[in-house]
Parts: sequence; C-alpha cells; structure tokens
Amino acid sequence: MPSLAGADGAVECGQAADEAGRAALAEARGDWPVAARAWVCVAQGSDDPADAEQATRYAFAGGHHRAAEAAARRWLQLEPGREEARRFLALTLLRTHRDAEAATVFGEVLASSFDSRAAGYESLQSILLEERNDSGAARVMEALAAGDPDLPEAWLARSVLWQRAEHGERALAAVRQALALRPDWQLAQLAEVRALMTAGQVEAALELSDRLDSGEDRLAQLNRAWMLVEAGLRPEARLAFEDLRLQHATAQAALEGLGILAFQARDFEAATRHFGELAKVSRGNLSARAYLGFIAAEQGEAMTAIRLLEGVETGPRALSSQLRAAELMISAGLNERAALQLADVLDAEPELTRDLVLGRAGQLAKAGQGKEAVALVQRLRRLFPDDDDLQLAEAFLREQLGQVDAAIALMRDLLTRRPADATVLNSLGYTLVDRRRSLTEGYRLVTAAIEIKPDSYAIMDSVGWSLYRLGRLEEAEAWLARAWQRSRDPEVAAHLGELFWASGRRGDARSVWDEALAESPDHEALLKTRGRLER
Repeated sequence: MPSLAGADGAVECGQAADEAGRAALAEARGDWPVAARAWVCVAQGSDDPADAEQATRYAFAGGHHRAAEAAARRWLQLEPGREEARRFLALTLLRTHRDAEAATVFGEVLASSFDSRAAGYESLQSILLEERNDSGAARVMEALAAGDPDLPEAWLARSVLWQRAEHGERALAAVRQALALRPDWQLAQLAEVRALMTAGQVEAALELSDRLDSGEDRLAQLNRAWMLVEAGLRPEARLAFEDLRLQHATAQAALEGLGILAFQARDFEAATRHFGELAKVSRGNLSARAYLGFIAAEQGEAMTAIRLLEGVETGPRALSSQLRAAELMISAGLNERAALQLADVLDAEPELTRDLVLGRAGQLAKAGQGKEAVALVQRLRRLFPDDDDLQLAEAFLREQLGQVDAAIALMRDLLTRRPADATVLNSLGYTLVDRRRSLTEGYRLVTAAIEIKPDSYAIMDSVGWSLYRLGRLEEAEAWLARAWQRSRDPEVAAHLGELFWASGRRGDARSVWDEALAESPDHEALLKTRGRLER
C-alpha cells in the first residue's frame, strides 16, 4: 500500500484490515492522531470514495490537517467532481498557512459550486470568516476577487475579510469600490462604517452611521450603539441602548448592552438589575446567567457564582464561564468538582476542548503550577499535532514562567513555517524586546507585523514599546497613545504610563494608570508596573 505523506514525513501504511483495526483501537483509547492517520491509510488503500470521505471528515473534525489533506486529495482522485472534497482540501491548506495553494483550490470551488459568482462570494465570505488565519483568509479572497473587478459582491467580501484581518485601508478601498458599482447597497454602506472604525476614523464612522440612520431600522441602531461602545463613548451608548430598550424588537439586546456597560464600569448594582430583567424576559438567557455569575464572583459570593457559571455550557460566554467556575471551585478547595465539571463540558461541547484546556493551563501557571501547565499544553499538542497555534500557546506559557530561551526557540521554529503571520512576528518581536534579548531584531519583526495588520492595537503597542526601549521616546509615545486610544487595554496603559514616567511626566502617568485601573483594578501587569516605578 502507498505511504501517507504528512508533516512528519512518510508514514508507512499496512494492510487495509490492519489499519481499520488500528483506527478502531486508537479511537477507543482516545488517541486521535493515530486514528486519523490510520483512517487515511484505509482510504489510501481503498478504491471506495466512501472510505476517503470518512477519513477526510474524521481527520478534519479532529483538527488533523495533514491527514485531512491527504484524505481529501485521495477523495478527489476517486471522485474528481466532488465539491465537498475540494472544500475540505481548500480549508486544510488555509489552516496550514499555504494561502496561495488555498486560493487556487477555492478558485475551483468558486468556479463550479454555485449558481452565480455573486452567490459564491457570499458563501465563501461566510466560510472564510470562521477561520483563525484571518490575514490568510483575506489574501485568499483578494486573489479570488481579482478575477471579478465588476462584481460588487466580490469587493464587499474582500472588504469584510480585510476588516477582520485588521487592515482598515484595504477594507475601506474595497467597500467603496463595491458602492461605486452598486450605490445605496445597505450591506455595503454598513460595511463602510465598520471599515472606517477599523481604520481608526471613528468620527467619520459615526457621522456616516448618523447619515444612514433612517430612524426606523432598529437593528442598524443597535449596531450603532455597539459602535459607540467600541469608540469609548459610553454615555452616548447608554442613551442609545435606553432608547432601544423601549422597542420590542431590540429590548433584550439593549438590556444586554446596558448590563455590559454597567459591568465594565463596575456598577454591579445596575448590572444586576439589567441582567436580572433580561433573565426574566428571556428565560434561560445564557448571557444573563453568565454575567450574573461574574458579578457574584466579583462580590465574593463564590458558591452563587459557581452555581450560575457552571450552567453556561454553550454560546459565546461558555468558555469564560467554565474557566471562571473552575477557578472559583479550586480556590474553594473543590478540586474534584472542578475536574468533573470540566470533563462534563468537554463531553457536551467537544469543540471547546482546545480553548478550555489552554485556559486551564493558564490558570495553573498563574497558581504557581508551571510544570503541570506546560505538561497540559503538551498533551493538547499531541492530540492536535497539526495545530501550530498550540505551539505558540506553549511559547507564551513558557515565557510567562520565565523559560524565555525555550519560548523564543518555539517562536523561531514556528516563524520558519509561517513567515507572513503577523501574530508570530509580533509575538517573537515583542518577546525579544521585552526580555531585552535583541532590541534591533525585535523592532524589525514588529514593524513587519504592523505592515500586515496596520490596525492591530496589540501590534501598535509592540511597536511603541520597542521604540521606547530603543530610546526613541517621541515616536514611541505616538504609537502607544494610538494603541491606548484604540483599545483602553490596561497593558497598553502600563506601557504608556511607564513612558510618561521616564519622560518626567508623572502626573500623566498616574492619570493613565488610574483610568485603566478604574475598569481593571486587579490587572497584574499594570499593578506591577506602577508598584515598581512608584517605589
């Protein structure tokens, strides 16, 4: 039988019956990588496309990208016209950061799978928005859309993906081309507002949003309220949510917005009132349950918080709720209950496995159990050997634990495979600067990252911090102030305040720190920076 070429080289396959048995045995003991490779071996030795399909779906669902790629290629050999196989292949190429190859295969999907090119762009936009490789997804869409310069749907898809990839200039140029081809297109008009926000043109975005507001489109008004939150205009956002609360169609969403604003301002009485009302009008609302749990935790009511949070097993708040519940259980000495709770969640929502385990590793590290945290991440990497993001997660963890050389080695290795990945460039560059290993190289890497993601506040912060360490304080201040304005992130506040302190502007430093601590009073990095400088 042929060998399976994977990321680790050639893997020899045995007889089909033996491989099927190996797959079943591996599944039974939870050894997913071995099971995935065995199923691909079964497919390689079979002329039945059903075997190739099963292998592809199994490997893809388990995050085993190389095995999924091999199985999808075999599936296409057996059924050249099978579009599902082609889509799986395109996605595995994107997930392994081979953007140009992915674009070629997505182009074949676009050409043959849809009733119209416009419908194809709308569908592929939705698919690509779900991918973690956001810059790669945008580059794929850029390549596809280049072939349809007169199609507004192609330009809109390009804009939406560049916006998600934090490149406001490209997003703005693309959506304006869409509007030139199809004036008064509401979807494109809303995308222009979002592109302006991404590019940091907040006033222009809000002005355009006002012009587009007919006074009747409640969903558009809700979107604008959240834009006001994003712009830091919280009193205005609160008034917008209060108005929307009176409208039946948006009342629940407005209550959630009001509750989140109050929670962020640490007005727990108001937050409890809003989320309590939301829980009454929408029984079983998981956002309300989650935030009521977070509030109870902040107020020291651990058992109430645990009861509320452990019931949030699905939805966008599931991960943060389950991790906070586990943390509270462990603090209360309920270690066994915490382990059972996490196991129950993983059984019910297996797609949370990766992020839940990473979050738990972070908790262990914070609690001083660094060895256990690293071991947990390494176990996860064995389960998902093709997920390079887990290598980066281990690097972050090791850096946090003071194992800087090991962290840098992991990042350098990953950069050889993902040289155009802004996240890897920024992570390595920031570490080299922050740990004073190589200021020049670190600055070069973060400036390469900002070229790819010019509107990422995290990378702006890295550029500013690098310039600060290089002694270029005026340039550093411009970058750090911009990052702080964009994010209100307490770690950015720590950096900007330290720059002010070094420049003799201690009042400005304390003002920034006080503003950040008002919303994040327990932020470790900010408290550490302030304590070190004010000693």
